Amino acid sequence: MNVYIEASFDTVAPHGPGESLIQWFRAARTGLYSGLVEAEAKSGGRVVSKAHFTPHIDDSARSFRRVGQTWAQFEAGLAMFPWGAQIVFLTDSAEPDVLGRTRSYHVLSDGSIWGASATVSVNSPDDVASCTALVNFLHAALETSNPVFGRIEWNNFSELPNLDAALRRRRRMSLREGRQFLRGYAWVTVCPAELVARLGGTAALEDSGAFYRVFPLRAGGVLLQASATMAGYTDDVMEKMFEVLAPVLPQGEPQPDPASPKLRFVPRNAATVH
Repeated sequence: MNVYIEASFDTVAPHGPGESLIQWFRAARTGLYSGLVEAEAKSGGRVVSKAHFTPHIDDSARSFRRVGQTWAQFEAGLAMFPWGAQIVFLTDSAEPDVLGRTRSYHVLSDGSIWGASATVSVNSPDDVASCTALVNFLHAALETSNPVFGRIEWNNFSELPNLDAALRRRRRMSLREGRQFLRGYAWVTVCPAELVARLGGTAALEDSGAFYRVFPLRAGGVLLQASATMAGYTDDVMEKMFEVLAPVLPQGEPQPDPASPKLRFVPRNAATVH
């Protein structure tokens, strides 16, 4: 798997956390992993799905096999806002390969902030159809939630956004301040409604010329796609996006991290952009 997709949520979600989780997993099953769902149904066992959720941190997980046949039960569990949940697609062999995985979990034990992620493989970072499908999934998954943050990365699976890592920001602080400062930027970035307003609104972002597409989310916030494909997310494209987003980015001089050589960021303090 070479693509990492992530979103973070808080209690601002208009229909409650359970509905946000249902929408995330439903979009994954019907969109992002639709090919694996079809393969499982037709493969005679060569592709299998498994799922589980943990109601509370101290509870044992409840498991489901062949998720398509037990989806109603799994979704009912999501509606109760479990501490953690996961669906994984595997090859059915003695040494199974993971073909796709999506999960959610409480980032803070009180459930005030929670996260969701998905991993998937695409043939190439310059394949337009594959890249469009990734964006369509994230848009569908977040349409009703007004998330704190979101992103799509190529070959970077860290739970810390690039900018957080480069500024050495603490993850919990970054999450708690997600409606005050944008946590980072990537090929696809989700910006919450409060920060969109500070940037002049959706129309101003569209008119900036820094984004390939700007998708408003029905419940608030926008999804910003920097280029048509992941391969098209060049340093020049990243620089233009950084300059537009600078007013809502955390200040500080970003520094390379020897332990994370794949970090991509603009080596400038956002406070210096005028």
